[in-house]
Amino acid sequence: MAFVRGKPLESFLSHPVIAVVILLGALVFFHELGHFVAGRACGIAVEVFSIGFGTTILKFRKGLTEYRLSAIPLGGYVKFYGATPAEPVPAGVEGREFFRANYWRRMLTIAAGPGANFLLAAIAFAVLGGAGIPHPPAVIGDVLPGGAAEQAGVFPGDKIVAIDSIPVTRWREIEATVSKSAGRQMSWDIERTGRRIQVILKPATVEVENVLGRKVQIGRAGVALGIVPSRVGILSPDSWANRAGLRTGDEIRAVSCAGAAPRSTPGFGVLAVTMWELSQSCRGVIELTIIRDGKEQKISDSSSPGSRDIKVPSDGVLPGAVPFGVIRNIMLRLGIDDGQLIVWPDPSEKTPVSPPFQAGDRIVKFNGKSFDGIFGLRDLVIDNQKPEVSVTVVRDFQEIDLNVRLKAFDSQQAKGRVTVYTLPAFFLAQPGEPAPVIEKYSNPLSALRYGFEETGRQMVMITGALFHLVSGEIPVKALGGPIMIAKVAGDSAKLGWQAFLTSLAMISVNLGLVNLFPIPVLDGGQMILFSVEGILRRPLSERAMEAFHKLGFICVMALVLLATYNDLSRFWKSMLTSILGGQ
Repeated sequence: MAFVRGKPLESFLSHPVIAVVILLGALVFFHELGHFVAGRACGIAVEVFSIGFGTTILKFRKGLTEYRLSAIPLGGYVKFYGATPAEPVPAGVEGREFFRANYWRRMLTIAAGPGANFLLAAIAFAVLGGAGIPHPPAVIGDVLPGGAAEQAGVFPGDKIVAIDSIPVTRWREIEATVSKSAGRQMSWDIERTGRRIQVILKPATVEVENVLGRKVQIGRAGVALGIVPSRVGILSPDSWANRAGLRTGDEIRAVSCAGAAPRSTPGFGVLAVTMWELSQSCRGVIELTIIRDGKEQKISDSSSPGSRDIKVPSDGVLPGAVPFGVIRNIMLRLGIDDGQLIVWPDPSEKTPVSPPFQAGDRIVKFNGKSFDGIFGLRDLVIDNQKPEVSVTVVRDFQEIDLNVRLKAFDSQQAKGRVTVYTLPAFFLAQPGEPAPVIEKYSNPLSALRYGFEETGRQMVMITGALFHLVSGEIPVKALGGPIMIAKVAGDSAKLGWQAFLTSLAMISVNLGLVNLFPIPVLDGGQMILFSVEGILRRPLSERAMEAFHKLGFICVMALVLLATYNDLSRFWKSMLTSILGGQ
């Protein structure tokens, strides 16, 4: 097997068979190890502890226990002496059989299996926390037109340091707080150009479909992650931008006035603010440093880049500032577009633009409907269920209508397998990811605390999903099995050991919770059985036990077959392609 230089672990693990053996093997081994350790601690005699299944490769005996290494490395198993009263035991084991242990000792022994899975997840999350977990920072990439944030005076590039006086550092903290605050007034503490200010906003109430496929109402502030680059489009042949020599596709790196030091414009938001300020003050030559066709150029224009007579509304204006919406309008008056809706060749693909689009087309309508910005277009595309649509674009400063066949692909969602359509287009200004915030716990105890807290969060989330699955709110098509585990293991390993360890932790939590289901044969079913015996104050009859385990076997096999069928339905195309070598 050839390894990628510098990444032997990722190359080794990325093979789906190896990845699933390591991942599933570790999960089942730790599960059984939990039973083994707890049983021994409770004084229950262990007959066999095996690493792996099937034919025994190596074995040795220590005391009453035989330790085995078996051929199939997918976990392991533990067998206790005297699982039932009818089972014969050798001399020296009397009194230490499993069935003779009291209620609490048996419950602890069985519960220790899922408990070991939760512990494994906590350790995995702790290792991730100790290594450092990258998170998108709490920095505003874009402010959407007409949103609560724009009305409150939020700018692209603003760093949110607190919400309602509670410190925040990560983007997901903004999302979580805003989504729970629909229609409620809230305060944001912002850092901007070295000073700290506070804005008041009220997130709008919107209805969305969550990951469980349910319609829910959440708050939306009208902000987006990712810095929009300063790659621009030209809106009019008579505009200041066109007269100054700008062309669609130019990236404006810096702006200066009358020979002053250039001001860097790393994103469209910074560019917009800079151009607005120059429209208020500059009376000399405007010089732009641009990148065109991969080469740096300088262009200049002596005409004023805008009018000083700008009417600024008083509502929601910060001291010494104006709403970003006003600044956005200044850019429109200058004839400068942010490029997010301009079709452009994808540099990573090195392919021309897909027809009927042409490079430089600016999308203005979708199926005859206007929209606000790239997110408005996204919402229309998501809601569309037709393979062919009408798209209106501006080409050479003239509107034309195009009939566009959308790209279709299958997506496995909570409500089942659905066909999703996307525009066959790459856009000029693709938001870039800001430098992440690294969440790191150098102290081992702090890392372990994070591991248990993250395990608890995952348990709550997965329990909710399992409840909705049992209640029918999530269709059974969402259930995954061994093929999905293999795919998740292989795909995550390709992304590196951190992604693989994250998958291991989350699947470990899943395995622990599923084993607590009150299904015969599973640990949860065994615990129900012990509880019934405790209530009756006597063991169940052999006939009842046999029926109980047969029912459990049928239930488990039905779940396995259903999950495998779902996996084959999801992945049969990719599996066939892999087998046939891409034919």
